Amino acid sequence: MRKMVAITVFFEVILIAMLVYSIAEGVSYWAFTAFFSVLLMTVPYVLAAKEVIHLPWPLVVSIGLAFTLHSAGLITYWYDTSFWWDKITHLVSGVVIASLAAIELLLLDQRTESIYIPPAWYLFLVPLAILTLEIIWEIVEFFADVLLQVGMQHSLADTVNDIVTNLLSGLIGGLGVMYYLRRHPMDELIANLRAEKLIQWFVVRFGEPDQV
Repeated sequence: MRKMVAITVFFEVILIAMLVYSIAEGVSYWAFTAFFSVLLMTVPYVLAAKEVIHLPWPLVVSIGLAFTLHSAGLITYWYDTSFWWDKITHLVSGVVIASLAAIELLLLDQRTESIYIPPAWYLFLVPLAILTLEIIWEIVEFFADVLLQVGMQHSLADTVNDIVTNLLSGLIGGLGVMYYLRRHPMDELIANLRAEKLIQWFVVRFGEPDQV
């Protein structure tokens, strides 16, 4: 838990500094982004404190890095001046989402004996989940640009590059899960997550195992 606190505080200090800078510059979009990043950065700690789920610390670092890179790209204009910055942020955030999707699949696999997901299938299912979420996000960006004129989408090529980058993130996440599960028992990973409350919520919401 100490490691979780240290990681959270480290990134919160950086994000709050960027929030203050955004407010001082009077750019509402920067401030809005930094503000919600500050709020969302507390979620892994809150979930762990309430014993809902303990996300692995490398994943928490990746979450903080994704928020930091995004806000930094806005306030420094690196999104506009460095074409590769957008790819880095999409790659990091994609790995985060891929990891969260893999954890969800692992918990689903754990709670019912009627569902078994072989390790090799994660190489297909995780990228598929990422592509689905990426398409939804690109639709959100399109309507945000049309309605609010915030300039989230730069071109058709930019959109396609984002999709390809997130597909790569999904493949990295799927490979990581497949590699881990082939060398460690799933029970070990589930035990480290300490997600008993979350599994119980699934039971209350969807019924006992094998009644999904």
